[in-house]
Amino acid sequence: MKNIFRTFVQLVASIYIFFLIGLAVAILLIQNSWIDMRFESEYMVTISLLTGLWFYFLTTFLNARKFAIWESARISAAVGILSIAITSIITLIGGSFSILPSYVVRKSLFLEDILTLDSMNELLIILIPIGFIFMAFAVWSSNKSKTRTESNTGWTQLSGVQKLGIMFLFVLIAFFLLVYLGQGGFRDLINQSTVYLKDADVEGFRDYLLSFGSLAAVVSGLLMVFQAIIAPLPAFVITFANGLLFGWGWGAVLSWSSAMAGALLCFYLAKILGRPVVEKIVTKKALNWWDSFFARYGKHAVFIARLVPIVSFDLVSYAAGVTSISFWQFFWATGLGQLPATILYSYLGQNATSTVEILFFIFTIVIALAVIGMILRPKLHVRNKEKQGGNG
Repeated sequence: MKNIFRTFVQLVASIYIFFLIGLAVAILLIQNSWIDMRFESEYMVTISLLTGLWFYFLTTFLNARKFAIWESARISAAVGILSIAITSIITLIGGSFSILPSYVVRKSLFLEDILTLDSMNELLIILIPIGFIFMAFAVWSSNKSKTRTESNTGWTQLSGVQKLGIMFLFVLIAFFLLVYLGQGGFRDLINQSTVYLKDADVEGFRDYLLSFGSLAAVVSGLLMVFQAIIAPLPAFVITFANGLLFGWGWGAVLSWSSAMAGALLCFYLAKILGRPVVEKIVTKKALNWWDSFFARYGKHAVFIARLVPIVSFDLVSYAAGVTSISFWQFFWATGLGQLPATILYSYLGQNATSTVEILFFIFTIVIALAVIGMILRPKLHVRNKEKQGGNG
């Protein structure tokens, strides 16, 4: 029971201290009219809260005690007092003490349709003192607990490259979320492109790319990399649209090169982060499936998987990164394996957009059956020989 209470206190303290930091930074940024015209600074609170949760995760599950700043009395007091002072002074001088903090918090927590500004103010008056109490408890419980158990994936057991990779991954995700939430134009770009990809609307996606003018190829390439690394969206729509927009030749070059960039980034992220983190990205079950597939087909596994469009592109890239396969084996297997489908989809995109979904699934099935036949043929041949031997 004590451990549960201590865990809860640490969680609240980690969220609260970063909440104060985010609130102070958001209000500072709002005073800069140049930034505020182009960026919704209120979402600094959102990202700061996620940072607090991330630090709590590193502390609790990876035993990275150096990130538990809420366990230090000096740091907690200094950060808390400074954040409250910045927030109070700026809002008092601007005459917005009873409006701006509650407005920022309400928007950053997506409570605009639930709470009024007055209700948010009342809630802050209650929660801020309670938060300081939790911070005090966190410091006290940390000082009282002298023994800590190392986790199986302790921070000290990770290499310097893995530590750097984990922090880089979080910074990358946090930066993406911050820009996505705070910059309306970027948010619209992601939302609209996601809808086109999800609905397999090739012509709509083509028209959307055209709206970027000379940057259409750049946007297409970035979206291909984005879907390869983060979003489980169908890449074939981008490939078809590139063929329709740039012609099958240049469209194939653009689709192939951007898909390769995404695959290599996934491969190296997996190499740097290691298997425990990759399991969280692609799930342990999927990674175990890949292990058995790789054990059966060895260095040809990546090439075979790339030929079969129904196998997740992201899974193969991430999973290959935690195997013994070398960079060049992965590079050539991926490049050659995805080339036939890329050329085919680009050509179809240029010449047959009205039936693109039907054609995609037909060719997917045909290619899948061809690859399965190639895989099963040696086994069937051996089985037939055994039967003939038994009959003889």
